Amino acid sequence: MKKKIPSRGKKGRELPQAASPSPQVEPAAARPGKAGTLAGWAEKGKATVKMAAPALGKVARSQQKILAWIKKKRNERLTLMFIPHNELKIRNYHISNLTLIIMTSVLGLVLLVSAFLVIRHNSTIQEVDKLRVSHKDAEVQFAKVRQEIIELSKSYEDIRQNLSSLQSLSSRGSSTEKPQTNAVTPDNFAAQLAELQQKTSQSKDPEKIPLEIFLMNRMLHDMEISRGSLGQVQDYLKKRERVLKNTPTIWPAQGYIINPFGFIRMAHRLNVAYNAGVDIAVPHGAAVQATAPGIVVSINKESNLTYTMRIRHNYGYETVYKGIEMVTVSQEEKVNKGEQIGHVGHADDNFESILHYEVHIGVEAVNPMPYLPLAGA
Repeated sequence: MKKKIPSRGKKGRELPQAASPSPQVEPAAARPGKAGTLAGWAEKGKATVKMAAPALGKVARSQQKILAWIKKKRNERLTLMFIPHNELKIRNYHISNLTLIIMTSVLGLVLLVSAFLVIRHNSTIQEVDKLRVSHKDAEVQFAKVRQEIIELSKSYEDIRQNLSSLQSLSSRGSSTEKPQTNAVTPDNFAAQLAELQQKTSQSKDPEKIPLEIFLMNRMLHDMEISRGSLGQVQDYLKKRERVLKNTPTIWPAQGYIINPFGFIRMAHRLNVAYNAGVDIAVPHGAAVQATAPGIVVSINKESNLTYTMRIRHNYGYETVYKGIEMVTVSQEEKVNKGEQIGHVGHADDNFESILHYEVHIGVEAVNPMPYLPLAGA
């Protein structure tokens, strides 16, 4: 065989041959893929087991010791001896430790449950006692409320009767207005109250509605109905107040009546004369006041050197004042009720200071006495 002669360079040197690359073998753990991962985990597991083996051995040995101690104690027994005094047969009872432990555990559990139940029962009893006391207090308070409601219902019956009478008066006073249909009916509320009390005393069923609820509902219903009547009475009273305000209802001067209204016998004459008003004896210079608001329509001087004043009021009233010596108002002047209009003086034919007072409705003179208060002045 012919040997290959290595080639040389220009200077005759041998050129080194290029080394062929040899394949490198990677370890299995460095290879990617599932096989490498599982192998790594197996190695780690083995290392962990080797490290934990001593600890697991100690735990196993301790468990074995505990089990051996339990078996030993379980086999041990306690002897209970009952020696009678009368020299009878001695009784022996053998109890194992396991039985004793079980009995002691059961007894302790029973005692614990019993203590819990006793504490809970005591708290329940205390709550029941509190509820009983609260129930008694509630019964006392409810009895007071019931009595107050019954008294209120009786008072309300009186109010309803007064309201009915006021309504009748207002309907008579204002005949032009139509009576309202929601007026208070004159039924006997007291009789219904007594009937409801009797039914409630006979029936002891706690589920039924008590008497007080019926009474309160009845009173509320009647109050709703009475609103119309109260409004009607209020309107009537307002109108009546306006009428009374413009009616001559006060005394014109401080004094007392010496000659009433009607036919009278004159003191200094023998004949009988008709008195169209009343004669009031007053002190000299007493103040004269208007008995209602109005307008002074005339002031006339009489032959006896006194003045006669006429005042026109609302609702057709007129008042006449005679015997005024000094006038403090002027004609066509508006005056208020109780306002001073002059002073009383002496007439030339009389030594007394007398104020003659008349009340006219339209053109007719009426008796002033019903318009004057009974107190005098």
